Amino acid sequence: MKAVILAAGLGTRINHNREAIPKPLYEVKGRSLIEHVIFNLKKAGIAEFIVIVGYMAEKIMRKLGDGMKYGIKIKYVMNYEYHKPLGYSVLCAEPYVEREFILAMADHLMQAAGLKKIVDHKLENGTCALLVDKKIDTIFWLDDAAKVKLEGNRIISVDKKNKEFEAVDCGVFKCSPAIFEEIKKAGDHPDTISAAVSEFSKKGKMVAVDIGEYRWVDIDEYEELEAARNIFKDMS
Repeated sequence: MKAVILAAGLGTRINHNREAIPKPLYEVKGRSLIEHVIFNLKKAGIAEFIVIVGYMAEKIMRKLGDGMKYGIKIKYVMNYEYHKPLGYSVLCAEPYVEREFILAMADHLMQAAGLKKIVDHKLENGTCALLVDKKIDTIFWLDDAAKVKLEGNRIISVDKKNKEFEAVDCGVFKCSPAIFEEIKKAGDHPDTISAAVSEFSKKGKMVAVDIGEYRWVDIDEYEELEAARNIFKDMS
C-alpha cells in the first residue's frame, strides 16, 4: 500500500512575519513535520510514498531526497496550482495509485500508534475511512477544525460549519481510488476534501476510525507549532 502526503501549500499563516519556509519543514523534537509523518507511516508498514509538492518544492525534495536514507521510496509529484483548494493536490496523485492508499497531511503531527489505527483499518470494497477524534474538549483549534457528524461509525458530513458534531477530522484517510471522482465533482469548493467526503458519505461509503486516547495537532499557526512541541516533547 502507498501513502500520499500533501505538502504543496503556501503556509501563509505559520510564515506570517517570519522568513518563509515550507510548512512541512518546521521542526518538532529535531525532526521536520513531514519526516514525522513519514516515520510514523513507515512504522505502520508503509514503504512507498507519493509526496505532492508545490510551494518551495525544491526545499522539501532536497530535505527528503529519494527516501533511501529512511529506508523507503519517495516519488514527487508537482502541483503547479498549489494556490488552489487542497483537492487539486489530491488529484495530482490519481495516476500513481491503482488500489487503496493512505492520504495524509504533511502538517498534522500525531502519535504513531494513533496513525496506525487508520492504516490497519480494513476497507470494504469501494469505501473510504477517515481518522477522527471524539475528544472534542482537547481540540484547542476547534474553530478552524473540520467537524464530523456521525451515525454510529458512519460519517454523515464533514464541515467546519457543522453546529452539531461528534468528532473532529484528524486529516488522515484510507481511501479507495473512488474518492478521486468525488473530489473532481467538488471542483473549486474552498474545502474540497471535506465537500467530497460529505458527498461520498451520502452514498454510505465513508466510515470513521476513532484515534482514541492518542494525541495529535493540526498545525496552521505558529502558536499551534509551539503547542505541538510542548505536547510531544515526552511522547512518541
